[in-house]
Amino acid sequence: MKNLSSLFTSRKFLVSLVALLVVVVTHYIPNFNLDIEGFVGLLLVVISYVLGVAFDPGQGLSGVFKSRKFWAALIGMVLMIVRGLGYTPVLDPEQVVSICVVLSGYILGVSAEGYYNNVLNKQ
Repeated sequence: MKNLSSLFTSRKFLVSLVALLVVVVTHYIPNFNLDIEGFVGLLLVVISYVLGVAFDPGQGLSGVFKSRKFWAALIGMVLMIVRGLGYTPVLDPEQVVSICVVLSGYILGVSAEGYYNNVLNKQ
């Protein structure tokens, strides 16, 4: 039973679940239209966050709101949701994916920084 309870407190699982819900919502809500560029942007942000938390878990759930990785991923996911609802007419699909690529790079960079700082502090 411990494994199941740890699953629901895992940030990797929770962000993957939110991404899955966004995909399911595109099927059941006709006004929510996320095209292939939107899915690619969403996947970039989710994959980089999951990998980032795997390399540098940070302070766990207690410090999630202090996490730079969390805020970058949240911005990317909100951008994709807002785009799916049709509220970003100013941005081209390529620009949205470019923003997600930059956010993904930032998330992975922060994760690598945290990982190497932890490794160096242990030596």
